[in-house]
Amino acid sequence: MKIKKEVEGLTLEGESIKNKNETIITGKLKGKVQVECIKCLEPFLKEVDEEVKFKVVKPPYNGFDEEYDIIEQENFNLEEIIKSEIASIKSDYNVCPKCQNVEFNKEF
Repeated sequence: MKIKKEVEGLTLEGESIKNKNETIITGKLKGKVQVECIKCLEPFLKEVDEEVKFKVVKPPYNGFDEEYDIIEQENFNLEEIIKSEIASIKSDYNVCPKCQNVEFNKEF
């Protein structure tokens, strides 16, 4: 089934396939997310354009999958999946364009 969902500036567009015990989601996550620069602490918009592959399963899940990111959800909720990705992007090591070539923690 084709899916398209926009949350807080990010759009997930792709396909979902529901099997007996899981839902497979493949697609592209695109848009802009406001993040904070790790160097100057100023907010900036980060461009996101990445392929995603999720396997949504009911908890508890004891397996491992090298191809898919595992998401444990009792009830399938695409908005919560995107919000989780946004939180992950915000907690990443984000550096704004003006700090890109500035040395950090330089010893004197």
